[in-house]
Amino acid sequence: MRAIYVTKAIAIGAILALFWITKLLIFPGLPAKQDLVVVLLGLIPTLAVITWRGTEPNLLVAISLLADIVAVTAGIYFGGGADNTSGPLLYALIIVLAGLMLGEPANYVATAACGLFYGTMVWSERSGLLPHQVPYAKPLDDAIATVVIVDVYLLLVAWVASYAIRQMRAVYVRAEEMRSEAVSALSHDLKNPLTIIEGYAAMAETAEPDERIQYLTRIRYSAGQALDLVRNVLDAATIEGRSITPTYEPVRLNEVVQQVTDLYRLMADGKQVRLLVELAPVMPIVHADDQLLRRALGNLLSNAIKYTPRNGLVRATTALRESTFVIAVADNGPGIAASEQDNLFQKFGRTASSHHTEGTGLGLYIVRRIAEAHRGKVSVRSELGRGSTFSIELPLGPEM
Repeated sequence: MRAIYVTKAIAIGAILALFWITKLLIFPGLPAKQDLVVVLLGLIPTLAVITWRGTEPNLLVAISLLADIVAVTAGIYFGGGADNTSGPLLYALIIVLAGLMLGEPANYVATAACGLFYGTMVWSERSGLLPHQVPYAKPLDDAIATVVIVDVYLLLVAWVASYAIRQMRAVYVRAEEMRSEAVSALSHDLKNPLTIIEGYAAMAETAEPDERIQYLTRIRYSAGQALDLVRNVLDAATIEGRSITPTYEPVRLNEVVQQVTDLYRLMADGKQVRLLVELAPVMPIVHADDQLLRRALGNLLSNAIKYTPRNGLVRATTALRESTFVIAVADNGPGIAASEQDNLFQKFGRTASSHHTEGTGLGLYIVRRIAEAHRGKVSVRSELGRGSTFSIELPLGPEM
């Protein structure tokens, strides 16, 4: 709030400075007193809001907005009243500012106040209570029509501003919800692997050498789980709202799949899951971003291992289909209901059964973004009780 009012104060100060420069150097006959009063009507309450050090000064802001309406109305009057056709445009700024500072209903309250002050000023001038400030004047019918047009214009401004502010707040609220979900999921899911690491580290301190190796292996496995969680949150935050631009390079796909699978073999062994690799016998050199490809495959393998029961099987395969190459990861886990498959690749998308397993719901979202960045796609085939197969299909080379 104060940042907006600081900007407003600077703008008013700039207008005041420009006015006095113009008066002193160009047009000495400018009516300084009345214009100075108009400017100070807006500037003084603005400075009061800026210097306020208590809680949110909503009442002070409302007073400041009312002072702005009075100042703009006075400026319109001194500029010709109903004959000043550009002055009422300034009301729009006050209406938008009211919505931003005090919430959506304030748009319409400010609109009503602007219309009331403007109509009262025109009526007072036409009835002779206020002297007309310019040597010409519209006929009464034209003045009344101007008031009606200004009121309609202000109402449209209030409606548009209200809609825009509502959309902005919805985006902000959703962003806050997603941030809270990410922090909550990460803090909750990190607790288990970190607790295991702490426990096995304490046991390793007094264990025999043979047992110590087993404990260190389990510590490394749990650390890998925690690292995957952190990586997914960081990756999601990095790619959210922006495009991923792959750095295309020649990639030996079978070698990449074999290397990434070997990295996750320890994780599979720690859960007593068999991890198999079945590579296409003939696979040409493909063009893709090597690091992004490894990240996507790692997420699929991590998910498959997490959801596969002990003594289960996870299989990573490669295949060539015309002008595309396919990397698939299959498991014999619990499977996914058809009704839940559409949301799997959305941010924080998780199935009903996945809430008992560590994860932030970001891994498949990242896989989808990486696949789409390569002009490809990711898909799933699954049946409850019979496991799932996730496939990444990408073109052999970059599309020009």
